[in-house]
Amino acid sequence: MTSKRDIIFKEFDFSKKPELKTDLLHTIQQAIKSAVSQRDPAMQWIWQPSINAIDDMCAAAEDPTDVVLIGFSLAPEMIYAMGLKPVCPEGLSFLCPTEYLIPYIDESHKAFIPDHLCSFLSGSIGMAISNAIPKPVAIVHTSQPCDNSLAQSTALADFYGVEPYIIDSPYYDNDEAYDYFTAQIKEGFRYLEQMTGKKLDIDRFREVMERSQRAHELVHEINELKKKKPCPIPTGAILRQVSIGMYGQTGSEHLVRWLEKHLEDARERARKGIGGQHEEKIRTAWIYAWPSFEWTVYDWLGKKYGAIPVIFQASEYFYTPKSSGDFDELCRSLAIRILSCPMGRSSRGHLDYFVRDSAYWCKEWSIDAAIFAGHLQCKANWSVAQITKEVLMDELGVPLLSFVVDALDPRVTSTEQMLGYLEPFLEMVAENKQLEQIG
Repeated sequence: MTSKRDIIFKEFDFSKKPELKTDLLHTIQQAIKSAVSQRDPAMQWIWQPSINAIDDMCAAAEDPTDVVLIGFSLAPEMIYAMGLKPVCPEGLSFLCPTEYLIPYIDESHKAFIPDHLCSFLSGSIGMAISNAIPKPVAIVHTSQPCDNSLAQSTALADFYGVEPYIIDSPYYDNDEAYDYFTAQIKEGFRYLEQMTGKKLDIDRFREVMERSQRAHELVHEINELKKKKPCPIPTGAILRQVSIGMYGQTGSEHLVRWLEKHLEDARERARKGIGGQHEEKIRTAWIYAWPSFEWTVYDWLGKKYGAIPVIFQASEYFYTPKSSGDFDELCRSLAIRILSCPMGRSSRGHLDYFVRDSAYWCKEWSIDAAIFAGHLQCKANWSVAQITKEVLMDELGVPLLSFVVDALDPRVTSTEQMLGYLEPFLEMVAENKQLEQIG
């Protein structure tokens, strides 16, 4: 459909129900690779984390003997270290084309999953009960970032008849909390050994942690370059690909290779003083959800307003200390990393973390406008939306727009409705920037 904005948006017809008991993983794999193949060949590398993620899941499904289901805020290093295959159901919800995902969400509701459960989680439960996700030998979750995630882990455990191991995330960040979490990681390795019959190889654990550390170092360097004006990234979509990699692939070789490519590209753009596809006029930070059912809207905002996404806070990792040494030190380093994952850090404890992190990213990266696209089911973070708005304006003079979305389900807030919020907001920001320049 061509709207008055002269831009083509997707039209979704959810009355047509696809076959749910299908080879969903390979269907998603084909859809992702087809979509990427239609991109500019010089830009196709940007979506490699999505391809790697679905390729790994397909390979796991073809030989599910060592599959471990993990929550998205549990770093996969534990699973890689054991020589097992991590599968993150929430990641599959994100990768799934919208027209396929929505029927799985609806299917979960038929199985008495309440509609207030996060769509990332209800979608994956719908896939599980439709036999689209391979049965695991083990399930490892954390209690972060929210009760929704915890509910999903127990639902999957009940469905598959697999005893889960759930790591209790502490409220605070201090030595006592790290010790508490580290002890549970050690017990988690014993759980995996018991469930799979495999033994931990300490040398492999060390190698996995070294690759994970390298990934964090590369993200840190890339983020430092993003402070430059214009922001030296090819497109805002790459922020989402960093999210896919850092939540689901830390410890893997292919993530390191991709981040090295990303850093090389950012350095070259910074050296030449160039940004991405559109001229940068407004630097934006998406400080919570980032609706992903329609990516055309972000290109449109860049084209019309020069609104360039610089920060996607829910996937921005803080730099972490090096990890080396014996088993105890490796487990403690992994504990700190898991607790420092963006959504875990900002949602499991005092929500002042979320407020202060928002101010940090907006200040250090010279943000002109912040956008709180609040995921419908994330009630905890909605509780500080107004406080965050006031802090950003009072301390930094950065305006914040907040509105309700479901990051995966356009039936909650459509693309047209999103633009109804975004366009007047960005017009106001653009006008204020012009007045500042004149003044």
